[in-house]
Amino acid sequence: MMLLLYFFTLINFLIAFTNANKIKLSDNSYRVCSGMYSKEDYGGKVDPFISFNLKEISDLAAGDPGLVVAIFDFQDYEHLGVRLPDGEYYYICDDYAIDMKLCNATNKNQFIIQDVVYDPYTSKNRTIVHQIMNFSQSSLGLHETKYPITKTGYYCVTAFTYSSTTKFNAVVNFRNAFGHLPAAEINKLPLYGLLGVCYVIAMSLYSFSFWKHKHEILPLQRYLLAFFFFLTLESIFTWAYYDIKNEKGLTAGVTVYMVFLSILTAGKVTFSFFLLLIVGLGYGIVFPKLNKTLMRRCQLFAALTFSLTTANFIQNYLSDPESTSPLILITFIPMGLSFFVFYYMVLRSMSNTIGYLKEQRQVVKLNMYKKLIAIIYASLMLVLVGTAFSSFFFIGHNTIDMIEQHWRTKFFYTDFWPTLVYFGVFVTLAFIWRPTSTSYMLASSQQLPTDPSNVADFDLDDLQSLGEVIESPRNNGNPDDLDLDFTDDEEQNDHTKTNSAEHQTTDGITSPK
Repeated sequence: MMLLLYFFTLINFLIAFTNANKIKLSDNSYRVCSGMYSKEDYGGKVDPFISFNLKEISDLAAGDPGLVVAIFDFQDYEHLGVRLPDGEYYYICDDYAIDMKLCNATNKNQFIIQDVVYDPYTSKNRTIVHQIMNFSQSSLGLHETKYPITKTGYYCVTAFTYSSTTKFNAVVNFRNAFGHLPAAEINKLPLYGLLGVCYVIAMSLYSFSFWKHKHEILPLQRYLLAFFFFLTLESIFTWAYYDIKNEKGLTAGVTVYMVFLSILTAGKVTFSFFLLLIVGLGYGIVFPKLNKTLMRRCQLFAALTFSLTTANFIQNYLSDPESTSPLILITFIPMGLSFFVFYYMVLRSMSNTIGYLKEQRQVVKLNMYKKLIAIIYASLMLVLVGTAFSSFFFIGHNTIDMIEQHWRTKFFYTDFWPTLVYFGVFVTLAFIWRPTSTSYMLASSQQLPTDPSNVADFDLDDLQSLGEVIESPRNNGNPDDLDLDFTDDEEQNDHTKTNSAEHQTTDGITSPK
């Protein structure tokens, strides 16, 4: 399920990391919007504002006023322009609009602003909620007036040209009081910090169990501890990214850090696939080891998936977000195919392992894999319920109310709650396979398959450890019913002495005399 969750959030990850409080405006994208906090609602060092910086403009005709720009609260978007008798909207106050008495001559070369409009949702008239900044600009540079933010809300900047041949590029700076992060992302700081603390606590508990049973550790449990450490660092680095970006803005150093973090995320996705694959193959629990060739194939395919995922992340960062070029498919399609192959192999190996355990009647291990399947189905239900809830949550509001009221929490419904589900799935899986006083013996008490290509033979150390605890009269020859309560009572000591020279077997495993 970790695979599905991360495939589900991969694009959200890229979108979240490419957002910034400075947004480009051009003739291809003439309106941009962002949430803003007032200084009273979210304190900081500066007074929040929106500024407009014209970087490039071309093909201006003689007497052309250039760009006509409006900065406004999104709730007031219906106040821009006027509806003509034929149903079309007219937005610019030019000579025609003045002759038609749609606006006054004093507002020439600006947007037509209506103070009162009819709202069909409430069947009432709506008045302007917040001031609308309205101006025209043809010279390059920062506009002399900044739009002050005195009220928390969702604000937009839109620009039009008189001529369809005029090309322009501008940058809109949505500057909040707390720093350079967009207002919609500032709540990620405490949440990712809290997630990092949760990972530290869970890793500490797992590490304590690992240390307590350090002489009975399985290779799979070492993988889990290493991945626990990796996930903890990744969550801390993610929190640090948002903190640094808030303080410094999207500088060159922050961009390099962002690429580094994308590589960590690619590793997180890939190792999630790899970990579930070897668990599905029975590594560490059903079989103490996998065949070297099989394990090497899993590792090589994981390395290939990691390379493709990293290449796709980097290509996304280097590509223009407004580009419609199909070149992005060069890395996206191979990455998607590798995910599909990985997912197929996990499901197939899980099915084969469960069938093997049923055939060998290894009830305890079969129950462990049934728990894993239950976790997968439970997480799938959480994903479906969460997706349905998010969809109905937004569908239940009209466009204005949804954007105005929920832009602050939208990130939670789009990219953070799958991260929480991922955390819950991994922690649950890790603690099912955590080191215990019986985990090593449970992994060793098995029937060896007749096909030697599926699993490697036991090492000498495995045999020696088995010889100390192998079959007792209490388990009736069934390795899954091993009595793991080893006491030093005299009766058991006498029984051990009288049978120390005998040749004992358990489920096809032979202990030395």
